[in-house]
Amino acid sequence: MRLAIVATPSLHRDQRPAPGSLDGDLIRARLSLDDAGFRVVDIDPARDLAEQLDALFDELTATRRTLVDADDAARDEASTLFLFYASTAVALSPDGELFLCLDPENPGVGDALGDVAAVFRDRARGEVLFVLECHHGPGATSRAVVTAAEQAVASPVTGVELLVAAHPIGSLDADLPSVLTRAFVEHLDEADPDRGLTAEEIFRRVEGNPGLARAIPCFARASGRGEFSVLVPRGGAPGRRPARAEAARIEAAGGAATTPASAPDDPVAQYLAAGDTLAAASDLDGALTAYKKALALVGVAQRDARAEVHLRIAQARWRQQRHREAIEGFEKALALAPEHRPALEALVELHLAEQDFARLRTAEERLLTRVEGDADRFGLLVRFAERWEIVAGDPARAQELLERAREIRTDDAAVLRSLGRLYEATGDLAASLDARRCHAELLPDPRQRAVALLELARAAMQGEARATLTEVTREQDGIELLERALDADPTFLDPLALTAILLSARQEWGELELAYRRMLDRAQRIADPRVRSDVTWELCRRLGMLFRDHLEDPSSALEAFEGAVVERPDDVPGRLSAASLARGAGRLERAAAHLQAAAVLDPGNVQVFHDLFDTFQKLRRVDQAWAAASVAVYLGAAEARERFIFEEHRPAGLVQPARGLSPGSWDLLRAADRDRALEEVLASVADAAVRARLAQRARDKQIPHVDPAARADAERNAAGVVRLFSWASRCLAIPTPAVYLRKDAPIAVAAVTVEEPSVLVGGEALRGRTAAELAFLVGSHVAYHVGPHRLLLHFPSLEELGVCLAAAVKVARPSEPVPAELEGAVLALMPLLDERLTERERDALEAAVFELYEIRAPLDLAHWVGSVERCAARVGYLLTGELSVAASSLSRGDTPGVLTAEEKIGDLLSFTVSDAYHALREELGVAIEP
Repeated sequence: MRLAIVATPSLHRDQRPAPGSLDGDLIRARLSLDDAGFRVVDIDPARDLAEQLDALFDELTATRRTLVDADDAARDEASTLFLFYASTAVALSPDGELFLCLDPENPGVGDALGDVAAVFRDRARGEVLFVLECHHGPGATSRAVVTAAEQAVASPVTGVELLVAAHPIGSLDADLPSVLTRAFVEHLDEADPDRGLTAEEIFRRVEGNPGLARAIPCFARASGRGEFSVLVPRGGAPGRRPARAEAARIEAAGGAATTPASAPDDPVAQYLAAGDTLAAASDLDGALTAYKKALALVGVAQRDARAEVHLRIAQARWRQQRHREAIEGFEKALALAPEHRPALEALVELHLAEQDFARLRTAEERLLTRVEGDADRFGLLVRFAERWEIVAGDPARAQELLERAREIRTDDAAVLRSLGRLYEATGDLAASLDARRCHAELLPDPRQRAVALLELARAAMQGEARATLTEVTREQDGIELLERALDADPTFLDPLALTAILLSARQEWGELELAYRRMLDRAQRIADPRVRSDVTWELCRRLGMLFRDHLEDPSSALEAFEGAVVERPDDVPGRLSAASLARGAGRLERAAAHLQAAAVLDPGNVQVFHDLFDTFQKLRRVDQAWAAASVAVYLGAAEARERFIFEEHRPAGLVQPARGLSPGSWDLLRAADRDRALEEVLASVADAAVRARLAQRARDKQIPHVDPAARADAERNAAGVVRLFSWASRCLAIPTPAVYLRKDAPIAVAAVTVEEPSVLVGGEALRGRTAAELAFLVGSHVAYHVGPHRLLLHFPSLEELGVCLAAAVKVARPSEPVPAELEGAVLALMPLLDERLTERERDALEAAVFELYEIRAPLDLAHWVGSVERCAARVGYLLTGELSVAASSLSRGDTPGVLTAEEKIGDLLSFTVSDAYHALREELGVAIEP
């Protein structure tokens, strides 16, 4: 039998290895392999060593007594080989006695080596080998320890063969087995299995190796009673007992005191797997033990394998929050495998956790130098920078890392944003502005980019910029950023407003003009025509004020304001500014045009009519000057000159036209802003629609009955209202409608919906009205008998007119859908309309509908009806000649419609000063001549 007794200390309570504690794992694993053939027994370091040895020998003796064959028992006892292995701290007594100090928790307590040797002397019958690795303190020398070991073992007396090495505590790596132990195992591994290996041969090999000789301060051997074979030669096992006796001993011992003989094919892999399993189960102490056993079995030359084991040990200690030991473990792994990425990354995290920023910086740089690929390096640089700024509070280091990241990716938005903030924090405003500018220009949305550049421009001119940059420099930088903002989104004008403030404060009016003109060029890139028009209007308006108020260039100012009103014709202030500039420059025709447009937009602004009066007088347009004065009089704000002109040319009684209007003059009476495309559709279908409507009424027996006896003869009837219908029709060059008088009817004037244009005049028209008021009433009514206006007599409501329009469109475009709420009425009217259209009317209808759909503008029937109501009021006013009469008649509400009386009166005020009204008066021959 071959029995190995291993005595090594346990780990400290904090899991730090005690001197020699790692050696036992290596020895146990190696001696239990088949080529050595040892059964391994472990010694409890906390108990008395000599007593444990006596107990072991007592157990062996008791086992032998169970054997039946006494001769086998005797042979077994004589052939048993004992290898006693101890690697531990030692102490020398004052008289030179050597003690083995196995319990790390009681370093002052030890077992006398002499007592141990005496047990083997008295109890062992076979060969005995002591292998001692002595770790001594500073109070002893290695030579003294070896000498004391030789004296204690007393090989000549005890017959024990001795291999002993000594070295100071701390001179070896605490995470590696001791030098002699490693050499002992390596020589076993390298031995020829056919020859085996003796203890003496191991001694010679160690002694003959210069490297080992230098590493072991003192090493000695003492011969025993025989030649001890540590490795059994293949084919023979000196000292081994027969299988039957060994089986009996194992059965008797129950296997309790020894380690099983079977060894794994790869014990390192087995220990690592066991450690991984224990680590996964959070048994970190067990995992560390398994990893250390694996480390003990890995040869020194196997650098990568040892690095992997050190990595696992360090990771386990990291999980135990033993950061310093984990760091040491990762450093050992890197010493063996400098490119080991997990170890490099772990060191970074550990130094960060320890707040050891000096070592953290070093660890980061080590990792960065080992990284391959810009993408990986970029990610690490950004992550490290964030932690240096937030955790370490070191913006300078964070800035340095981000600058290196920017070299890899110059257009990374997050890096640029962070650099801008860090540069600002460190006071480098110029660099901060540059980084933030680059970041802003990377924003994909034009508005966001423009807003960011605007904010950056403000930052460039405010805050710390005031203290760090000259005024000229910061304002120039700001203006450049504002220009970039305007380039980014020409629809966002806030940067332009700030530019104007800056340049105005510096009175650099020429530069401001250039800024506006550059902006006008940018505006042409705006895709949306409405937005482009709004931006152009604003720019022209600003240019106009610049030329007028600062550059003293009225001609350019006028041109700019006129550009503004082209984009926004309803701009009253722009109109008035252009008019004022034109009057000042003597361009009276242009001034009059702008004032006339302003009168349409703001008919209650009496100053517009004062200015028109003055302008018309200078233009020697007496009739129009009188018209402007009449408005001022009506508004109750006439000046003396205006009142004089008004009274001088005020007509006495009704207008006395010298001639009637031509058919084309009706276009002057109609509102300029009417929907002409819609009107063309209605005009093309008007006659046919009236015929279809009459057919519907006839079918439904809704044609009104008129008494032929009530029809008045204009030549013979004494009623003035009847003669006025004839007079008005001649003036307007339209057929005179049939007039029916019903003094008992409680109405003023109403159309009779029969085939012949007819009018019913009631008592309201015959009583209490002046001739001028009747003229307005008649004129405003007959306007509804002209062209498409007739539709409102037969389709008086918006809904009915909508049915007429939808039916007309459906005839021209049968596939066109009809609103559900109108479908029944449209389908009822459509066949009647279709069969009454002449070929000429059908062609005109199809062309008008095509044009209407080409424009694709929304249809507004109410607006068109309102334009007809305005036209009717203008006709009545034209025939009356007195604004006050027209206004009072409208206020009576004889003809309610979609427009209010105030809206119609306001239209008459602007119509009074229009070129159209003057042309109509000239055509009638009633205009005032100069």
